[in-house]
Amino acid sequence: MMIDFHSHILPNMDDGSKSVSESIQMMKISFAMGIDTMVSTSHYYANSETIDSFITRRNKGLQILLRELEGIRDVPQIIVSAEVTFFSGMSREMEISRLCIDKTKYMLIEMPFLEWSSLTINEIKSLISNRGIMPIIAHIDRHLSQQKAGKIDELLSLGVIFQANAEALFDCECRQTVLKMIGRKEIQLLGSDCHGISYRSPNLDRAFKIIAKKYGNSTLKNIDINGRKILNDNYI
Repeated sequence: MMIDFHSHILPNMDDGSKSVSESIQMMKISFAMGIDTMVSTSHYYANSETIDSFITRRNKGLQILLRELEGIRDVPQIIVSAEVTFFSGMSREMEISRLCIDKTKYMLIEMPFLEWSSLTINEIKSLISNRGIMPIIAHIDRHLSQQKAGKIDELLSLGVIFQANAEALFDCECRQTVLKMIGRKEIQLLGSDCHGISYRSPNLDRAFKIIAKKYGNSTLKNIDINGRKILNDNYI
């Protein structure tokens, strides 16, 4: 079994699942693909909502979903988290650690979709050194064409974790680059980034097959080990 480290399964939280029934369908599909744990990473935008308001909404959505899941077997465990959109000054936000993956020091961050400046990198450094938060960069595959190699290498040197979306391994321009980064253990986590049933549905099974064919099942096992260490708040 594996972990889906990026999903939008909580109902009515963001542009993901639109209903409890859709969330349950997504979870059943994921479980059938070999997923036993889904990290629920609803979008958090600092310019439109306070952290307290977000967490209140998230807890409400989670409780509604868990009530409907009572008695239903063969669905993954849900771990609550957030996909935190990068914002200037985030390392100085007093309550930022509340957006980490449940009870850990790890935080999934959606980086700017433009070339990262030294100020952007310094904000990430400050999260690590001043707040003790270890960033996980969401869908690094979407940023590869925009960044100079030095910026990617600098984040790797800091111990920052890279998560790739399954779709990056399909018919995508960055497919070979992502595969090489997985082989070099520079991409340590995988996620479906699933948003629904008819739109961006769970798809990790296809990615697993591609990775196993290229590198063997041992690479998939290492990715799973990475994920379990993170959920137990251990370093990888």
